[in-house]
Amino acid sequence: MLLKLAALAVLAFGLPFALYAVFAPWAFFMGGHFHLIPKWAGWGRMHSNSSGDYIIYITISPSFGRGHSSTDITGKGALCTQRGSLYRLTMAGSFQEGSSADLQGRTATIYPHNYIRKNMGHYEPSLEFRGKWNNPDLVLDDHGSIHQAFDPDGSLAKKNYARSDKQERVLLTLHEGSRSDFDAACRALQGK
Repeated sequence: MLLKLAALAVLAFGLPFALYAVFAPWAFFMGGHFHLIPKWAGWGRMHSNSSGDYIIYITISPSFGRGHSSTDITGKGALCTQRGSLYRLTMAGSFQEGSSADLQGRTATIYPHNYIRKNMGHYEPSLEFRGKWNNPDLVLDDHGSIHQAFDPDGSLAKKNYARSDKQERVLLTLHEGSRSDFDAACRALQGK
């Protein structure tokens, strides 16, 4: 009986790791080094000339399921503004296909958006980042999404706010780090 329970535990915990190893080996090497858990966490600072400073934290792991490719990603995160707001984020996106587990130089597209579970919907801000891996960092720009999401005073953009001026591109370099690193940087940004 004990042997059957042990075999069941190995199957239950080992099967997901085997699936990751076969279909998404890159997940163990994000940032250019091996991770036992196929997940990467990082944070970075952004400065917008039009609306101020931001700090973002994200976690990334493979996203499997119907209609997903072997390079699709999912994750969670947070966005901190100097105005004092903190948004919980849900992530979707993908990495460029490749033949090896090494992500160095591969492009990345990440779509973080505010998600409120009780209402089961997407809320602002909704952002977009594109760039590539430059191990150990993920180097991105926002494709004008910060400018679209926030008014000049750093508050969420009003639905009817006209955005006819040139869109600023905000640079973001995500460094591997923990949620506590992000929390400390957020407190410093907000002067707490």
